[in-house]
Amino acid sequence: MAQVAPFRGLHYNPAQVSQLVEVVTPPYDVIRPDEREAFAARHPNNMVHLILPQALPGDSLLYNRYTRAASLFRQWQQEGVLVRDSEPAYYYWETEFQNQGRHYTRMGLAALVRLEPLGGGVILPHEQTYSAIKADRLELLKHAQAHFSPIFALFPDRSGEILGQLRQCRPPEPLEAFEDVEGRRQTIYPVTDPACLAAVHQALAPLPLYIADGHHRYETALAFQKWLKARYPAASPRASFNYVLMYLANLYDPDLVILMAHRLLGGPRLKHLKETALLNRLADYFEPTLLSGPTSDLTAYADFLQQSLTPDSPTDTVFIMLGFGLKAWRLKLREGVRKKLLAREMHPALAKLDVSVLNYLIFDRILGLNAQAMDDPETCKYSSKLNEVLSALSRKEVNLAFLLNPTQIEQVQEVAGAGLIMPRKSTYFYPKVMTGLLLNPINPTEEIFLPEAPAVKKGSKKS
Repeated sequence: MAQVAPFRGLHYNPAQVSQLVEVVTPPYDVIRPDEREAFAARHPNNMVHLILPQALPGDSLLYNRYTRAASLFRQWQQEGVLVRDSEPAYYYWETEFQNQGRHYTRMGLAALVRLEPLGGGVILPHEQTYSAIKADRLELLKHAQAHFSPIFALFPDRSGEILGQLRQCRPPEPLEAFEDVEGRRQTIYPVTDPACLAAVHQALAPLPLYIADGHHRYETALAFQKWLKARYPAASPRASFNYVLMYLANLYDPDLVILMAHRLLGGPRLKHLKETALLNRLADYFEPTLLSGPTSDLTAYADFLQQSLTPDSPTDTVFIMLGFGLKAWRLKLREGVRKKLLAREMHPALAKLDVSVLNYLIFDRILGLNAQAMDDPETCKYSSKLNEVLSALSRKEVNLAFLLNPTQIEQVQEVAGAGLIMPRKSTYFYPKVMTGLLLNPINPTEEIFLPEAPAVKKGSKKS
């Protein structure tokens, strides 16, 4: 069963940092190098100094980017830039945003979740991870001993009562309320009412948690837990290193948005690609249709491509391939290919995924790109923004791009529930959970507070 605990959040001190927009960032893995420099220049206390510390000439085992980030983190606490709340809370969190002309309000809560082994049925992943990224995050975690960025996870609550109850229990004034760098409204309330904490704790206990974003951070937290257990063998089961910071949203929230990370291919592996030969091979599995759109206006062209990407039926797999200039082809999977070919090669839940079709038929069979090639950032890049894709193609930074429709939340649930793993970047839960609004320092001797179940009155029955 899941153990979701309130915690004493660490956050920016409004007396020292009045404009949160200057210090809060997206998660580390979506910040480009140029964006990293822009965030660093915004404010000396910007989170990017902690989550993406930079290497310097002369770095050593004793003085390096990880030790500098840890020292800076301690300094900010000592100087009162970061302050910690005095009592444990669930942090009710609303994110208001726009997507394709519609207004959304995603509700969630920040809490600590007891670490559970993957595959145990409590914490369910759905995406592949990579060793180099986990090694980097583990070194930062070992030195700083804090969770800087919450993992984004989902719990199934068709009634919506869990977050509804937290919303009712929220105090009159928020802890934090501001517009982030993308113009999204972030509002966070600490909920400390004992009865509410106990009710939410009980309601979440029997529910599985699906990792939406932060697979590398979760596996890193497991490695960090193992590392500290060896150093503190007598530590309590409620020791702080047995928990990880999470942002939890409702799987059935109608304002839960999934985008697709489109694929951009380039580098030496693709420089000899021929248009006719590629189209001939694609025709073995797809029905290719050349599209004619307003390529002189990239914004209008992006809108045209988005409309062309819409499948004829919910079960169809449709891609748009861009390349050889800004030419575009609509690729519809031929009838019977999924059943005759894909279903023999992989689990049925994976065979339903557009990204599995793309990886197996196009990247592997046609282009000859193996897993190592797909992990090479020079060969494969990702973007959820069509304008970025078109700009990269027009500047000849990449050779080909493939636009995909988003993975459905039911597919995520089916794959994770079956203990399977999707290809990398199969989902892009939008927007990302911002880094820096709530942090969790880890003290190996500190125990996490667990709410007590409400007392049952004499003569009454437990429900």
